[in-house]
Amino acid sequence: MSPEALPESRRLRNATFWLAIVAVLAAGLVFTFTIFVIATQFIYWQVVLRDHFAAIIGLPGAAAVAFVIVVFLRQTDGPVEFEGLGFKFKGAAGQVVMWVLCFLAIAVAIKAVW
Repeated sequence: MSPEALPESRRLRNATFWLAIVAVLAAGLVFTFTIFVIATQFIYWQVVLRDHFAAIIGLPGAAAVAFVIVVFLRQTDGPVEFEGLGFKFKGAAGQVVMWVLCFLAIAVAIKAVW
């Protein structure tokens, strides 16, 4: 890669990172607003939301947080590479495995404290 292309590549990565953050925040706001409207309009859904809050709110939030963590790690260190148990993942596969591990860790933590 030529030195002239490097700043453009960095700008593209920065723009993608911030676009991903904004998209996650916007999706979270829409999701929260939708849950709020459903919970205030229908009594049955209030009960469902109260009884299954960790599944309805916690797991989508865990997915979003795992996504932000993986995007942030890629932004600071470059392509994510993961090696373990005889497997070696690079590029997009490394990011997918990292996302799954982050999501599962957060989901287990939600289950442990709920």
